[in-house]
Amino acid sequence: MSRDCLLLNGNGKPVSFFPLSVINWKTAVKLLLARNVILIKVHDDQYVRSPSISIELPSILMLKRFHKFHNYVKFSRSNVFLRDMYTCLPKSKNGLTNWENVVTSCKSFNSAKGSSLQKPIREPFKPSFSHLLNGHKIDENTFPDSEWAKYIF
Repeated sequence: MSRDCLLLNGNGKPVSFFPLSVINWKTAVKLLLARNVILIKVHDDQYVRSPSISIELPSILMLKRFHKFHNYVKFSRSNVFLRDMYTCLPKSKNGLTNWENVVTSCKSFNSAKGSSLQKPIREPFKPSFSHLLNGHKIDENTFPDSEWAKYIF
């Protein structure tokens, strides 16, 4: 069973969708002990023990303060994969590393193409936040706790 914890913003929504704001159990316990979060739900029958204290492992935490969420899409490798839906596309052209020039490519295709220029299947573009959100499927069956779906969808 996973010991991950869903971190919610002060308004009850996930802090981030890309990637989903999931933190490990150690970070969750530190936030809880520092009193920076409100405990919403704990994992059933899972504890962290020390000689002087026993703490139930948190499953859902909410920040006490609201952190402003930016609606722009940062250029990153993971966001390029989200934009291209994890499909193999050849690199567009030589030059700058930006939204209009980078596409995903599987290792075998990239090796075979070498340094030759290939026309991509789809022209690369700078995605909007809603484009990434609509194209990204979150499977609630993979959540460590079924209660997470109430806060994500």
